[in-house]
Amino acid sequence: MIAIAEPIDADVLRIRHEFLTLPELQASVESCGLLLNIPQRHAVRILETLVTEGFLDRTADGAYVRRRAFC
Repeated sequence: MIAIAEPIDADVLRIRHEFLTLPELQASVESCGLLLNIPQRHAVRILETLVTEGFLDRTADGAYVRRRAFC
């Protein structure tokens, strides 16, 4: 059975895909919000979820990057 993901889950997958496709990507909350056409508060929640999961890190200037690219 195929289940449709909640919108936030689909957005997390889209952002994760962008970082997997472009490993050196440095993205801001604003750019992620524009990419997904979502409010910035949702973009923050998505990005912080990916930080908590260990997929992303946040740089000193506030950009989000893939953890392995940041080390």
